[in-house]
Amino acid sequence: MSTQNTALTLKEILLGISDSLNEAQHQLRNAAPYDEYGRPNTLYTLPYLDFNLQVEAEFENITDTEYNYGTNKTVGKLATTETYQAAQSYLPALSFRPVNKKTLSKETNKITSTISGRFVAVMPNEGLPQLIIDAKPERTTTNGLYTINVEVFNSAGEKIPSALVEFNYDVNKANLLNPDTTLNHTTNFLKKGEILTDIEGKVKNQIQIDTTDYNSKSIIPILINVGTVSTQISIQKY
Repeated sequence: MSTQNTALTLKEILLGISDSLNEAQHQLRNAAPYDEYGRPNTLYTLPYLDFNLQVEAEFENITDTEYNYGTNKTVGKLATTETYQAAQSYLPALSFRPVNKKTLSKETNKITSTISGRFVAVMPNEGLPQLIIDAKPERTTTNGLYTINVEVFNSAGEKIPSALVEFNYDVNKANLLNPDTTLNHTTNFLKKGEILTDIEGKVKNQIQIDTTDYNSKSIIPILINVGTVSTQISIQKY
């Protein structure tokens, strides 16, 4: 058994335990609080799971059995015409060939290892309130110029100041959303692509859409993110 195969097997075992734990937690979380008679059900949760795996690796060295029939080629199958003619006067005859037998040998070595660990349930967003990004485009009087108003807060209603907001024009998605149009892609932000929110958790940025792309009513997707949390808006002339 190679080291690579051993590692792959252990990976599949650990992933299988993790998937089973996740499925069990999902079923417990979705359990009805009351049964069909209106009685409260016992609700459980799995904060962690300790495991102890004993892995046994076995290595074998096997030697096959071999037979040695000697060197006398005139015994048994006749090798040449001369020996065949010489043997005619002795026929019928029954010949035996001595056989040296080498027995089968097998060596086995076993290595036993123990792996212990714990799967711990981690709250989403590390237990903190979920971050929310609210973005709204506002058209100005200038052709193709928009102001993007962004507000960052969490699910508890707290405003997030000094949060770094990133603005990106998604060129690849724009090509997919406008398959029959060749876009110029000169759309750009008039301010920086990264802006910090103020004390109210708000920030504004302006984007100038390419005039030709805007007048052709192309869909312009804008990606806005704060860390790993993101949202997307689309701008189109109407």
